Parts: sequence; C-alpha cells; structure tokens
Amino acid sequence: MLIWTACSAAFYCQRCGRIHVQDIPYFSGRRRMVLECANCGHEQVVLLRRQGNMLEFQVPCVVCDTVHVSRYSLRQLRRIGLEKVYCSKDHFELGYIGRRRRIEELLAFNQAEFEALHPDDGKNFIEKQQLLLAAVNRVHDIAARGGLYCPCGSRDITIDIRGNSLVLECSHCGSYYILNIERNGELARLEQDFTIHLIAPDIQKKK
Repeated sequence: MLIWTACSAAFYCQRCGRIHVQDIPYFSGRRRMVLECANCGHEQVVLLRRQGNMLEFQVPCVVCDTVHVSRYSLRQLRRIGLEKVYCSKDHFELGYIGRRRRIEELLAFNQAEFEALHPDDGKNFIEKQQLLLAAVNRVHDIAARGGLYCPCGSRDITIDIRGNSLVLECSHCGSYYILNIERNGELARLEQDFTIHLIAPDIQKKK
C-alpha cells in the first residue's frame, strides 16, 4: 500500500538532543498527530490538521519556554525542499521540514550543502545543538530542585544561548553566570549534585 507523504521533518529532541527524520502523511485520518523522539520517547512536535488543508506544527522550546507555531498548506509542504524552524527569541535551530533526501543530506553532513547553510559552525553544528539542549535541560533540573541561587534572593532568572555558552542572568539585580559547554568537564558537572551561584556584576569586574 502506498502512503503519500506531505513532507518529512526532523526536530531536535528538547530532552536528549537527538534528531531523526520522520515522514508526515498527507492523510492519516487524524486531526492530531504527535512526533516522538526515537531515542527517549519525549514528545517533540504536535501536528494539528486545520481547516482549508492547513497543517500546524506546534514545537515546544526549552530555550525560551514557549511553543512555536508554524502553519503550512499541503501545497506549500509539497514544494518545500528544506526549511529550518527556529526559536523566534534566540534564533536557535529547532529542526527542519522538507524533503527527506534534503534533510538526510544535511544530517549526514553533506559538506557543500551544510557549509552553505551554516558557514560559521562547521561540521560540529549538530553536536553543539545536542550539547546545548542537554545543558539547558540540566540547568532546568537544577533550578527545579532549588540548586540555582542569586545573591539578591530572586528566582526570576533567565537563560540565553550565546555561541557555545549558556548565560544565566537575574532579571532583578543583573547577577549572572556563564556555562561554556565545550569546556572540559562542564557538562559532566551538571550531571552531578551541582549548584549554581550567580555572581554580582560588581564582583565580576573586580576579578
């Protein structure tokens, strides 16, 4: 039996950071479909069939703690070669939509195509995405168990991705902490019983 696909999609798992390609059927008989991570089973994307043959992608993002929504008509999906889906706040790549062959070429590091899309990131782009997502999730876990502290006592702490680092900053007093995920042992420390103490800006200047 032939199953016609609207497109294929590959999204970074917001829990473990892995990515794999999945086919999106034209007609599944369901108005709601969930894409799950093949590695850990975490819910990656919710697909909703809307009126007028529109397909809605709801992509949760741990970076900005919101759900990003993209809508496409079936005609648009058939014509997409390769489209990137970003976090609108931090411009962090969440995944790809398009033709399976194009996505697989990118994920297999087809050198010419990959460097054209990401000239500044080189071959390590996907590995960096996975490390960053893993680090973000571990920081969330640390905060959930009360292991994230600011000198002013505020719990209103934001997290941003800047290059290869995570920057934690207090919205009240400006204290901050920088985690460089490529530094030896940094990610491993987050797996342990680790606490994070933000440092006040005036103390940072004295160092």
